[in-house]
Amino acid sequence: MPMIETPRLLLRPFTSDDRDEFVLLCADRDVMRFIGTGEPQSRERAEIRFNALIKHWNDHGFGLWAAIEQSSAEFIGFCGLQFLEKTPEIEVGYRLARRFWGMGFATEAARASLRYGFEELGLDRIVAVVQPENIASCRVVEKIGLRYVKDARFYQTDVKYYAITREEYCPDEPI
Repeated sequence: MPMIETPRLLLRPFTSDDRDEFVLLCADRDVMRFIGTGEPQSRERAEIRFNALIKHWNDHGFGLWAAIEQSSAEFIGFCGLQFLEKTPEIEVGYRLARRFWGMGFATEAARASLRYGFEELGLDRIVAVVQPENIASCRVVEKIGLRYVKDARFYQTDVKYYAITREEYCPDEPI
């Protein structure tokens, strides 16, 4: 599985050592506020999701990476590409621990994921779905070049649906 280095992050495959940090991330009420139904996940549910992330990589050759801050080697969350729920479309997704919000890490990781999707996987289009109330996440996807397309419903919630094509993608933007 490939790894990506950005100026401040290492995006690498998840290992079993990341399980507890992932579970803590999914149990944080603030982190989960705009994810699905907005409820924190139990350890059991988070572990099922963790195993599904690894399976996605094994089945498809791409997925979500563990996001590691390079200066501290600390797990800060995850970012990458996955299939959008019940569709053949590929979405960019990310989730960061609360103490790393507002530092530009989500933008940096998501931009690197787009680059990987277009340049390494040869994707023609990447989408993102964001709950309308999640203003910070809407800004992230807009900042990396996705444009609002429509309102939709995914992951048991109403979302804003964004997309970017390979032709619209600007690879020269700094990560």
